[in-house]
Amino acid sequence: MSKTMLPLVGAAIVLSACATAPSGPGAGAAGGEVVQTRLGAVRGETVSDVGATARIFRGIPYAAPPVGPLRWKPPQPAQAWSGVRDATGWPNRCPQGESSMGAATPLSEDCLYLNVVTPARSPGARLPVMVFYHGGGLTTGTSSSTTYNHPKLPSQGVVVVTANSRLGPLGYLAHPALAAEGRGSGNFGTLDIRASLEWVRDNIAAFGGDPNNVTIFGESGGGTKVISQMASPLSRGLFHKAIVESGSALVSAQRTTTRQTAEARGAALARALGADGANPLAAMRAASWQDVIAAAAKAEFSANVVVDGEVIPAPVHEIFKAGRQAKVPLIVGANTGEASLRRDVPEMANLHSAAGGPTWVYNFSQLPLGWRQEKGCVAFHGLELSYVFGAIPVGLSSPTTLFLARGGGCSQKTPAHDEQDMRVADQASRIWAQFAKTGNPSVPGLIEWPRYTQASNVYLDIGTPLAAKRGIESAYVAPPAAAAGR
Repeated sequence: MSKTMLPLVGAAIVLSACATAPSGPGAGAAGGEVVQTRLGAVRGETVSDVGATARIFRGIPYAAPPVGPLRWKPPQPAQAWSGVRDATGWPNRCPQGESSMGAATPLSEDCLYLNVVTPARSPGARLPVMVFYHGGGLTTGTSSSTTYNHPKLPSQGVVVVTANSRLGPLGYLAHPALAAEGRGSGNFGTLDIRASLEWVRDNIAAFGGDPNNVTIFGESGGGTKVISQMASPLSRGLFHKAIVESGSALVSAQRTTTRQTAEARGAALARALGADGANPLAAMRAASWQDVIAAAAKAEFSANVVVDGEVIPAPVHEIFKAGRQAKVPLIVGANTGEASLRRDVPEMANLHSAAGGPTWVYNFSQLPLGWRQEKGCVAFHGLELSYVFGAIPVGLSSPTTLFLARGGGCSQKTPAHDEQDMRVADQASRIWAQFAKTGNPSVPGLIEWPRYTQASNVYLDIGTPLAAKRGIESAYVAPPAAAAGR
């Protein structure tokens, strides 16, 4: 089945409707596309929008459902299946509280799935691979979004993978009893991300991707996930480049969560759950995930990557300062209205470049036409995603984008867009794809993006026009005071 990508009112995603005959622009022959993975065959479909077409495979399991006795265990191998698995419907979201992100998909602990969007027509294409991790502060969100799985970025010659991982207390709970069981206490979500990269290594060639040329990228909490993989020695060799969009704070010393602190939070959650008796883990695993989420809210549980001595062997700041992170080519930046341009972005860029990691820094300043016309509105948290993925206009109308707009002093109505926005989306997706292909984001004939050092303090302003500038700290423009306080 083939379909256009159209937004649902009140949801950030488009649900697959497998029983409906294809119709409208971009529709093609029914029957889907079959790819053989190591665990079994999957049938996807073709999607088209804004002149771009790609095959999409949704809801492929990369690990076993972490339910029952596997709750708060490292991810286990997924089971093989017989026949052809339908991969045209979005997978479940991982348990979380209320969120505008993917609200039309069910919540379930059975959520360790990924989606693949590929322009390749044969396994021999060996295209660069870009693996994206969604935001949501390690607490909310989903990979199941038409923005993240749009065909435009893949049409630039890359295979895009978007992956779910455990969130909140189910992904980042630490407890002395869990530590006694073995690896993972406090970092089950971090290990899920590693498992998704192992799936990419073992299976992506069947979708036309090159397992030896993998870029990981993420926004906000997804940037935290990317940094966790750069800091973890367990993930060495599973990726070769990294992009952190508006999510570089984990490199700050102030963002360190020690095992002691994390276990105290875990003990508080257990008490709130009524599971602080002689066998807390049995009681905690017997509780519904809904009760776990409710207890986490009651105990004011805060999810973060934990310094456990193995998955994350030391504070992330110290790992980067000592040059022990994965020194892969890195793009790091944020949007004009984000104060992280003054702190976390230059700190991460300075640490990584000083350690010998090739580094490029950006500020995203583009506003769609409707918001350009609003006094005081500045590019806000998450806005760049619609452009990087080429999802104009669908990404601009998503509930998540409209919710975040108030942080930039922008109205919360879908903005008009014009050819300037389409051009910037094409440019941004070309630059991100070029980085994935070569490890250098400069695009001949489009932009020469100078490499960053602390001495040069050079960055790329992604807006109209594209321009290399100096002084990333000065790129920050404070949103209106009312918006800044929201």
